[in-house]
Amino acid sequence: MVGADTTIFGTLNANYGFLKENGKSDDKVRMTGSRLGVRGFTPLSTGVEGTYILEAGVDLDGNEVTTDTRQAWFGLRGNLGEIRIGRQFGATKVSSAPVDLFSDQFADYNAILESEFTYNQSFAYINKFGPLGFAIELSKDKEYSSTDTQITAVDSVVNYSQNGVYAALAMMQGKDSLKMSRITGAYTFFEGHKVGATFEQARPEVGEGYDAFVVGGGYQAGSSFLKAQYGENKAKDKDQKETLSAVGLDYRLGKKTVLSFEYSINKNRAYVQNDEVKTSAVGLSHSF
Repeated sequence: MVGADTTIFGTLNANYGFLKENGKSDDKVRMTGSRLGVRGFTPLSTGVEGTYILEAGVDLDGNEVTTDTRQAWFGLRGNLGEIRIGRQFGATKVSSAPVDLFSDQFADYNAILESEFTYNQSFAYINKFGPLGFAIELSKDKEYSSTDTQITAVDSVVNYSQNGVYAALAMMQGKDSLKMSRITGAYTFFEGHKVGATFEQARPEVGEGYDAFVVGGGYQAGSSFLKAQYGENKAKDKDQKETLSAVGLDYRLGKKTVLSFEYSINKNRAYVQNDEVKTSAVGLSHSF
């Protein structure tokens, strides 16, 4: 990859929130989703390119700072599609990106949806035929099987994207752990308005699993994007359901800089009755 066409990229996310958690007031700084990386490609032969990405992430949640390798893979791309080997996001995780209106904010829909996997050792095949695309990943991470050292998880997605319409069906099967599925539908209007929903179901080897959904939409008005979101996660073996309601405003200060405001209410976290946290927050995101 010495002669590769390389791009340095990154995102800085910073959010400051005032929280009222079960009657107690607090404030918190979050920098979830901040990252820095390099990616590139290089011609290897006629119609074949080598591709790669190396991306590191830094998260700050209150007083806790964590760092990790978000992605680290290399691949081959040509007329027959692309293969990638290394650490990469799960197909199910990225399948519902058009519905993720509060990404890396306090109201991030990951509080409701749980199939957000990143595989350390995986092989992926990706291809597209017009508006129809698909991907399949094979993982050998030990956390998905205590006995097998070969394929421990399979993660796949089929999606359709054209003229503002997006639809996806994704499934993840861990050999000794769980089975998860996610269905997503979204529509982006010509003016930039958005509506969408995603539904997720989990059926682990032990326990009853859960059913979850997130619906949301936004209205574009010049540099401002008004948005709202609601989600539920209902466990099969519990009476309580976790809910997340949020409204927000994204204001574009520049081509790659966004100032955000949000207000959210997260109830019954981890299915604990009468648990509630209300958050008012302001954030800044800059990409390059």
